[in-house]
Amino acid sequence: MFFNPLLAKQQLPDNEIHLWCLDPRQISIAHKLDSLITLLSKSEVQKVQRYRQPQGQHDALITRLFIRSVLALYTEQNAQDLQFSITAHGKPELDNSSLPIRFNLSHSNHLIVCAVCLNHDIGCDVESLTRKINIESIAKRYFSAHEYQSLQMLSPAAQKTRFFEYWTLKEAFVKATGLGISQGLNSFSFNIAAAEKTTFNDRITLSFSEKSKLQNNQHWYSCLSYLEQKHCIAICVKNDSNRKKLKIKYFQGNDYLTKE
Repeated sequence: MFFNPLLAKQQLPDNEIHLWCLDPRQISIAHKLDSLITLLSKSEVQKVQRYRQPQGQHDALITRLFIRSVLALYTEQNAQDLQFSITAHGKPELDNSSLPIRFNLSHSNHLIVCAVCLNHDIGCDVESLTRKINIESIAKRYFSAHEYQSLQMLSPAAQKTRFFEYWTLKEAFVKATGLGISQGLNSFSFNIAAAEKTTFNDRITLSFSEKSKLQNNQHWYSCLSYLEQKHCIAICVKNDSNRKKLKIKYFQGNDYLTKE
């Protein structure tokens, strides 16, 4: 087993979003590789083996073991029995669960995140705040006019943080819709108000331009999370009932690993 089910088994209420995080560098599984790789499907094994560098193979294997182990905790199925399909835009979905589980996965420099909920379309994204990026050229090309202008009003240090906030929110949104970036990243816009907490902000509103395929901005819940100050994590969820208050619950995956 990858996770200890006695420690990690969880109930998932309809109004909760569970955010799982894992640092693959803290996991050494060389001695268990042969047994753990049997948890994956044949196609997953082939994808892992395509990585030529040992570190790439290690991280790819951990990522796939992680998502299977997390979802198995809710479905009460064996991790190796879970079956997945891929949408036309590349979004993975769980096929053989009696629960209406929705999930999304993202990984960046030394961090894997998985967001899980029931019934709601969900997307998540994580970015390393230390990543070097050309803020001006990317923002001018992909951000809405409002987002771009908001960036210009900030100091250089604040610009970098806000850039990653916008970028992760946009990535999380297009993953939640399942439409991919083909809908145009500048066809919708986020407004981020001042956070009430240093580690979390859901004072975020979403609006759409006339060319957007989606128009109802009342059906979306968005939040930013900083579990540690090296990464920015965004979650977007389609919440068809504005009366339903969604809550985020955090899990550090490294705390739930088997010790064998």
